[in-house]
Amino acid sequence: MWTHVRGAVNSVYLRFGARLSHERRRAPTRPCYARGVADPGASERILEAKDLRLDEGRSVAVEGLSFATNGEKVLVFGASAPIFRAITTEVPVKRGELLVAGRMPHASLRAGLAAIAPLDPKLPGDFTPRDYVAWSARLAAPDTALAKKRAAAACAAFRLESVEKTPLLRCVSTARRATVLAAALATGARTILFEDPTSGLDDEAARGFAKLVAKAFENVRWALFASRIALESPLALEADDAVVLGANAVLAQGAPADLAARERRFSIVLHGDATAFAKALVAQGFSAVGEAPRLLVDLGDAPSAGTRDLFALALEHGVTIVELSPVAGALA
Repeated sequence: MWTHVRGAVNSVYLRFGARLSHERRRAPTRPCYARGVADPGASERILEAKDLRLDEGRSVAVEGLSFATNGEKVLVFGASAPIFRAITTEVPVKRGELLVAGRMPHASLRAGLAAIAPLDPKLPGDFTPRDYVAWSARLAAPDTALAKKRAAAACAAFRLESVEKTPLLRCVSTARRATVLAAALATGARTILFEDPTSGLDDEAARGFAKLVAKAFENVRWALFASRIALESPLALEADDAVVLGANAVLAQGAPADLAARERRFSIVLHGDATAFAKALVAQGFSAVGEAPRLLVDLGDAPSAGTRDLFALALEHGVTIVELSPVAGALA
């Protein structure tokens, strides 16, 4: 299935791992995904946050956010990137709680309740896909026979046989992405959290790869973090819950098809008196929830109402709309 191309690097670094030189390979001490063992957290929600604050550098990425996922296959949109980086411990939790399978992220990952698969992490170029997946399985399972069985099954699930002996530095991006996903699957974790592996692919390639991932992950719980995804994507079709996160509130949550149908709901970021503007929206027959500077506005069923009415009200009340995004835009 996978073709490969030539390339050369002097050295690469694994996320959370040690340096791996092209001339001299040594196994890193920690993988970019979690260890996988028996999963007592399988009955817990995949993700839950309570009054969460995340800072990135000197800016606040998330403030006072609370949410909980409801399904076994979940799509996470909106402020998904800082949440994912907090799960990988790249972004520290400044306040509140962020739980994965009922535990703090590092505890859940270390206990093997969950595994993560970042998008395009740095990989050891002289490892082959088979090496990488087998290494992951060995770290997760002390039983050698079990580790070999898991690694073989994960490679087969992602159809890596044609490139399993090809150095990763010579593999195309989809093969490398499949390797990272297979490595997470090989841990045996019941819950997998991963960034959108179809990002940057053309429509045909994205559909094909999404179908492969959905099939490979059919027996595990998962949460996919993305800026947007096509409603007809096999991953979106498999999902039973989708949540659109703002910096301080849940903008929308429900079945993916239901969210996609909410064409008259918008997330707005304002500069000015948000409270007065919200009251004006309600007086106009719209609904508005949230806290400054972001509001979630629903235009309701009036066929004549549109975004022009939002800008007219903003002008009337001395408010500037600096960002306006349709909630349905995450699923298009």
